[in-house]
Amino acid sequence: MRVLDLLQLLHDYNKNTPVRLRVGDQVVNIGTFERRVWREQPQLIFQPRTGGKPLKCWEVMVLIDQHDWRQHYVYVQEADDIRPLFGFQEQPAGLVLN
Repeated sequence: MRVLDLLQLLHDYNKNTPVRLRVGDQVVNIGTFERRVWREQPQLIFQPRTGGKPLKCWEVMVLIDQHDWRQHYVYVQEADDIRPLFGFQEQPAGLVLN
């Protein structure tokens, strides 16, 4: 999924909905973002963080809606490697990016 695709999906939800990441079998908060290019493919990697409060939908949209980032593919940092994100699940506590 590209950043542009994620922005379009998030646009349909309440702007105050919490957004989290699934890392392994745990649901964690979004920490920071890392940009890199690997084999000519631009990547935006969501770095997880423990603790704190989750980002709201509008906060995620504002942070990743950079013109240069829209064609980046979205990944999440796992313990050993990165994993591509393909969508999210609606849960009672908010949205969980998978």
